[in-house]
Amino acid sequence: MFYKDQSEDYSPLFWIAGRPIYVNTFLLIVEIAAFAITALCVAFAGPGVLGLLGLGNLQVIHEWQVWRLFSYVIFPPQIAIGFIFAMGFLFYFGRQVEQFVGRKSYIQLFAALVLIPSIFFCLLGFTGVGSMNYMGGYGSIFGVFVAFATIYPSAEINFCFVCLCAKHWAYALLGVLTLANVAFHEWISLGFLWGDAGIAYLGMRLLGVGRGMEWLTDWVEERRARKLAAERNFKIVKEREAVESTDAILDKISKHGVGSLSSSERAVLERARTNLLKRDQR
Repeated sequence: MFYKDQSEDYSPLFWIAGRPIYVNTFLLIVEIAAFAITALCVAFAGPGVLGLLGLGNLQVIHEWQVWRLFSYVIFPPQIAIGFIFAMGFLFYFGRQVEQFVGRKSYIQLFAALVLIPSIFFCLLGFTGVGSMNYMGGYGSIFGVFVAFATIYPSAEINFCFVCLCAKHWAYALLGVLTLANVAFHEWISLGFLWGDAGIAYLGMRLLGVGRGMEWLTDWVEERRARKLAAERNFKIVKEREAVESTDAILDKISKHGVGSLSSSERAVLERARTNLLKRDQR
């Protein structure tokens, strides 16, 4: 089922033989073509081809192999099953995200999903963190699904005989993929997974999906209100303690005279007198 929410900017990139080619369709064509070409190159030139495509931050920083910033999203041929599932997700959910946000915003979203994590990872190279030639576009494809789940959180998805709403599928997949990466110490892949999920979610919020960024404003206001309430309660408690302390000192004076007061008690009494005078002046 395809939803009817459609942006005014939802229009084809170009036409081929009278058929409209949208951004998501073009991405599918590029991904499939890249997978096929990479598989043929590996077959005839050897697996060393993959070493030229994967994301290696040290190669990008020191050798200026900038194509790695986006070529890493090509799926290597040894994970063909994963590639099929990824293309299925991109075909179904990517089209609906593009339909909702429009051509320009979808291009910006996908570019952000691909480039922001890879640039950030390359910057880590300056701290001495090296790469293991990371390759695969799972993070960006999952980001597209998170964008869909943000737009249509209650949409029911029946997958493998399990029917859940989109946001619950997003939580479940994020949890399973996180555990899988942790189990095999795939920290780079884990970073890309969470990074792309966050980029997709915030990207949709910035576009006004749901309540937009009002949730952040509400959170800031709630924190501010709690802080003010805590400060007010603290002030009330301190004033109450000061009154009780003053009453005890006055009771001591009535029983034993002023000479019985210690220096600290005299200071408390003087502060109470000063505060009382200030209050009267108001």
